[in-house]
Amino acid sequence: MPDGTDLHIGARIAEQRNLAHLTQRGLASKAHISYSLLSKVESGHKPASPALVAACARALGIESSVLVGQPFAAEQRADRFDAPIAAIRASLENWDLPLDPIAPPRPLDEIAVDVKVLGEHRRSADYLKTATAAPTLIDELVEASHRHDGRQRERAHRLLAYTYRCVHDVAYKLGHIDLSSTVLARMSYSAERSGDLYMVILASYLRAQSCFNTGRHEVGLRLMERALSDVECDARHGYRSALCVQGNLRLRATMLAARSRPGDKSQEDSARAQWQEAWEVAQRLGKDTRNYVMSFGPSNTLIHRVAMEVELGNYGRAVKAAEATHLPREFGELYPDRVSHYCIDLSRAQLWTGDRQGALDSLLKARAAAPQQTRYHPHARETVQALRRADRADSQTLANYARWLGL
Repeated sequence: MPDGTDLHIGARIAEQRNLAHLTQRGLASKAHISYSLLSKVESGHKPASPALVAACARALGIESSVLVGQPFAAEQRADRFDAPIAAIRASLENWDLPLDPIAPPRPLDEIAVDVKVLGEHRRSADYLKTATAAPTLIDELVEASHRHDGRQRERAHRLLAYTYRCVHDVAYKLGHIDLSSTVLARMSYSAERSGDLYMVILASYLRAQSCFNTGRHEVGLRLMERALSDVECDARHGYRSALCVQGNLRLRATMLAARSRPGDKSQEDSARAQWQEAWEVAQRLGKDTRNYVMSFGPSNTLIHRVAMEVELGNYGRAVKAAEATHLPREFGELYPDRVSHYCIDLSRAQLWTGDRQGALDSLLKARAAAPQQTRYHPHARETVQALRRADRADSQTLANYARWLGL
């Protein structure tokens, strides 16, 4: 029998269901999903949508990361993540104590330059560079937050909150959910002391992301509702930063609604309504805008339309939406993480509409845009496994890709 990393998601659901001594009908009833759909997912004849995974995980009393196979420990060990992840854990031990190190922290202007570089690593989905550079910056900024006062202390916390934001991406996307929760707590502490409302909202935005793993989508939606009310006044005045934040909050609400209660028509309507609100914000903004907290614009909104249709299981509509999505060249240069995620979503839709070559081509584009994000994305792995099951005579390209993923 293959190990847990080689099982497809449906097989892991069956494994955990058996451990819980549940029949398929029993799990379907507890998870409020169709018995027929669960049966097809477990056998690999239907895709395991994130909504279904979250519903099953919640019914089984486990986290979604267990069912998608994260973290992929062998691959992370091979890619030398162990030491940086351990260093991050150590850096998180202190957030509220001055330690009087031998070397005092550098001036904030110098630290800010390195924090900006860290943000570029995050945007490129270079998890290893982000994880390697972050611990030293965390220690230095924690000390700086105690040595300064007034505006300088707020600035130290603002830089620290953003550093935590970068680390959260690494921890969450590598599947270290416990670590990402600790990072988020540290980020919230600094965001509240940063004097920056948008940094506080960003912490809520990331907190809502963790709801995808636990299946508490209703909590995430309520968080987005509260954050949207906090930014409404500035957005109404047309401030660019506020519009970027508002648009991203709407997109997160879109995905939360799309994953809530699989098959519920009212939630599908809610997801579409949230997406339409985001599109109207994008039209007000007028162009793709890179911002210090959250970047946003028409291109990001269009790729979320594809993601929304995939989450809702409307794979044909997702492919049609992708045909109408033409990303400007500079978008891929500025946002490789978003391009990679878009290509992974599209590959899932292409697979389940019968376009196997298109699905593989999209996965190749995802790897070209952001290789580390693609290598550790559970749905990239799931699509490759489905492609191999569909075609026992693997093409050399597909076989090489599977080996690269560690399958």
